[in-house]
Amino acid sequence: MKRTKKKISPDEISANARENILKKLNSAKGSMENPLLSRFEDEGGFVFPEPDDLLETFVAELEEISGTALIAENVIDGKRQLTELLKRKDITEVFCTDGSLSEQLEGLPLSVDPDRFENMEAGITGCEVLIARSGSVMVSSNGSGRRMNIFPPVHIIWAYTDQLVPFISDAFYRLKDRYGEDFPSQVTVVSGPSRTADIEKTLVMGAHGPRELIVVIIKK
Repeated sequence: MKRTKKKISPDEISANARENILKKLNSAKGSMENPLLSRFEDEGGFVFPEPDDLLETFVAELEEISGTALIAENVIDGKRQLTELLKRKDITEVFCTDGSLSEQLEGLPLSVDPDRFENMEAGITGCEVLIARSGSVMVSSNGSGRRMNIFPPVHIIWAYTDQLVPFISDAFYRLKDRYGEDFPSQVTVVSGPSRTADIEKTLVMGAHGPRELIVVIIKK
C-alpha cells in the first residue's frame, strides 16, 4: 500500500527552524565550539579583549567601514544633529514605519504614507544592539518590519548607548534575554553600507541595500 506524505505548511517549517536555532543557541552558550557565541578565548586570554570604551570603539569601527555616527547628549540634541545632516544631504523627507519611534522623533520631516514607500529618500529605524568591536548594528523585523532594513537608499538608525555591547556573542545573549523563545522573524547584522565588487572587482555602494548608513546614538 502506497503511503502518502504529510504536507507541512510554511508556518510549521518556520516554527521548526526557529526551534532548532534556539536549541543550538541555548546549547552553545558559554561553549567555545560555536565561534559566533564565543570570544575566541585562548590560553593567553581573549584574542579580542573587551573594549575599554564601547562608544568610542563602535564609532571608530563604524567609520572604518564607511558608516556615519552622530553622538548626541539627549534626544533633542539627536534630532537637531539629524536635522542638520538631512539639510546638508538635501533630504527633505524620512520614511518611518515604527509608530513608537515616530512619536520620539516628532518635529522631524517624517513620512508614514505607505504610498510613498518606493520613492523614499531615506528611512529610519531603531535597532536591537550596537556591536562595538565590529562597528556593526543588529536589527530585526520588530518595530519597523523587514523591508526597512534593506530598501531605504539611506538607512538611519536611532539608538542609545545602553544598546552597546562588546561582541556579537553579547548581542545574541541580549536578544535571548529580551525575547526568550519568541524571536523576531528576521534578525540581521548590518556592517556599514551595502557594497559589492562582483563585477570586474569594481566597488559599488548600495547595490543590494542602503548606500549610506547613519547611526544616531543618544547618550543614556
